[in-house]
Amino acid sequence: MNPCNSRSRDPAREWCTANPGPPRDRHGEVRAPSFEARAREERALAPQDDGARLEPWRPACAAGIAAAIGFLALASAMAQAQTPAPKIWDLKLGMPVSELPLNDFVDPACGTNGGPPARVLKSFADFALCPRERTTGLHEVWFRYDDEMEYVARARRSDIMIRQYQANSLAGQPIITSLLIDDAGLVQGYRVVNDPRAEGDTRLNAFGLADLFKGIAGLGLACTDLPPAEGERSIDDVFVKEICEKIEGGKVFRIEARHYYKAGQYAVDPNENRLTENEFESSARIEVYRKP
Repeated sequence: MNPCNSRSRDPAREWCTANPGPPRDRHGEVRAPSFEARAREERALAPQDDGARLEPWRPACAAGIAAAIGFLALASAMAQAQTPAPKIWDLKLGMPVSELPLNDFVDPACGTNGGPPARVLKSFADFALCPRERTTGLHEVWFRYDDEMEYVARARRSDIMIRQYQANSLAGQPIITSLLIDDAGLVQGYRVVNDPRAEGDTRLNAFGLADLFKGIAGLGLACTDLPPAEGERSIDDVFVKEICEKIEGGKVFRIEARHYYKAGQYAVDPNENRLTENEFESSARIEVYRKP
């Protein structure tokens, strides 16, 4: 008789109670452990390596946490973007460069009359390293608008958000922006020009920015249509070569628009009978400044 099955109180019975051993059936025979019991025993005996023995739910949980963190970061950035970032025409002329919105106006460099950046500057305070322009008597400092939100929108592949947060473009046209600063370090003007590096289908309509610039300048502009120079021709029967100017409140406003073929430019190359690419003039610019 198995002493562990006995109802009597003896040392053997007490030992069995304290050390039950493997499970037994009602006849005292050892019963094979169930699958669940074996699994529990294996987990108990296995080395506790958290990196090697992740529970099945942990990767999914970690991925969910990472996604939640990413969503919260995006939501925070979007919330901050609800306040429109300042634009170049929002600046008050005469303000010192130390008061510029440096989180929004970034990567300063010497300007090239509305062209690409030249000498890179450590900050706007280094404006004096840029040459003084003959026409305005001011130092041109190129910069670009911070475009972090635009990259967030592109990461989300949202066309609506991309259009909303496009930083360095205006009405779908890439633009080049620069400040005009006097010797005392005061912002006395700005310049905005369409970017000539844009694709041809986009740049073809760049001259239309002049209408927006006229709205910025307000009433009172005196506009002159210049005649075509030798070899200049209209594009699809449209020829634009206009200059608009006014002086108001001590500020000079100057707007230019161009839309035509220059001499030697064609939609179809007359020698090789092939379509050309980006061979035309289509541009617009605005300058607003106070002379020193």
